[in-house]
Amino acid sequence: MAQVKFIPGEGQMISGTVPARTELAHITFGSATTADVVVGDTAVYTLWTVSRPIMVFGLWTQTETAWTTSVTADIGDSTTAALFVSDTTINPAATGAVLIAATAAFPIVYSAAQDLLLDVNGATTAAGLTHVYIHYAVLDD
Repeated sequence: MAQVKFIPGEGQMISGTVPARTELAHITFGSATTADVVVGDTAVYTLWTVSRPIMVFGLWTQTETAWTTSVTADIGDSTTAALFVSDTTINPAATGAVLIAATAAFPIVYSAAQDLLLDVNGATTAAGLTHVYIHYAVLDD
């Protein structure tokens, strides 16, 4: 199983004060073992573990390898499965070079630890690779 990425990266130093500098995280999820988050069965997978207060300004997806027919994927948090983006927006069965913007009302503030989750449904995955980009800032006072 792939190692979960943390926001901010473990040992990462944040300089300055609030408003903090913004950063862009990149993570992949797919059926191959080279993906950051390896998915196979229908299940909920952790994309990011947020261990400090953050503000999310945007999230984008880009499917590099089309997913197995009938596979659906929503990205959200432990409160709302499709908070950021739903399967119909991601369209995992189609590939493209264009980044697809999340449909959430940004910015979103997490004042406590929170997992950002990927909910895979519809079918067991045999193929597929999607990139996820998240624009965020750590909110340290």
